[in-house]
Amino acid sequence: MNLVSAPLELSATQRNLIDLIRNHGTVTRAELSRLSGLTPGAITQQCRELIFTGLIIEGEPVHDGKRGQPSLPLRLNPGGACSVGVSFSPGFIDIAVVDLSGKPLIQVSEKHTENREIAHTVNQVIQMVAGALKKKRLSNSRILGIGYAVPGFLKKDGRKRQTVAWLDSWREVDLQAVFAAALPYPTWVENIVNASVIAEYYSGNHSHISDLVLIDLGYGIAAGIIADNKLLSGGFSNAGELGMSFPLELPRPSYKDLLITLEKAGLDPDELDGLAGSGNKVIECWIARVSEQLEPIIFSCIQWLDPEVITLGGAMPKKIVGRLVKELKLRVSGRLEPLRPSAKIEASAFSKEGASRGAAMLPLYYTLNIKK
Repeated sequence: MNLVSAPLELSATQRNLIDLIRNHGTVTRAELSRLSGLTPGAITQQCRELIFTGLIIEGEPVHDGKRGQPSLPLRLNPGGACSVGVSFSPGFIDIAVVDLSGKPLIQVSEKHTENREIAHTVNQVIQMVAGALKKKRLSNSRILGIGYAVPGFLKKDGRKRQTVAWLDSWREVDLQAVFAAALPYPTWVENIVNASVIAEYYSGNHSHISDLVLIDLGYGIAAGIIADNKLLSGGFSNAGELGMSFPLELPRPSYKDLLITLEKAGLDPDELDGLAGSGNKVIECWIARVSEQLEPIIFSCIQWLDPEVITLGGAMPKKIVGRLVKELKLRVSGRLEPLRPSAKIEASAFSKEGASRGAAMLPLYYTLNIKK
């Protein structure tokens, strides 16, 4: 049976149970009753419905040494549904498909002509999504939805987005309406860094973490914020626009700025991995300058949001991110009171693929997250 366009409607109680099962991996009905505060009877009824929908499954019986029937642990059914993500970067469209647990099933990329009419881009996306689903034999699977990660902030009307220069022709387009009409799935559109922080949140590297900030050091600089397990968007859905602190005519702590720096020095970006640890004067000066630029941002983040984890990611190469993380840890630890608990500063689990992975996570977040 083709379930691709069937919307998945869950009650708040069911989303809460799915969230608990996700966080604990496997959990018995008795444990779910204790964790959720629901009666055993209510747990039995709700879990029966979730099993029927195919979202959770029972594992092998567990004998705990007590009399009576063995318990049947519950876990998410990875094959119960999947979701699709689309992200746009300079010259490319990236597509990701993930299963219900967030595990990637396929990731593909194609060249994209910048600044062309959006109708052409939509047709390319349709073909890419169909090809990805067909390749993994998912064409008749339940698709929770499709997420789009687009660079740029929302305008005052809350519909149109001030996209970057290489997507200038999209600035007067209602992207939500256009993308929703393209494919028969529930559709969400977010900026790239919000999608990326959702990917980080669901990466499995931050279990039981409810407050997380991702600083994206890609072709610009921005932050995605998870506060109390919820994506913090702000009053105009533009929270985290760190680029405002760095006028375009001045150097920025971004990958684009690094590429410009390398070009001016006559260095090959393809040699960056080797240069990162070689003591090259250009690289060392750039890291020192960028660390100084990022230090007040990290402190502002700690002061205002008090997150448990701050990650650095985006298109920036991982070796460079590692150097920045090391430097920022030293700078921050030297200024904080010794007894004050503070955020861990870490490298993101993702680099440039985080945007498409996060876009694919958007349907999981908006459909399944109790605290959305």
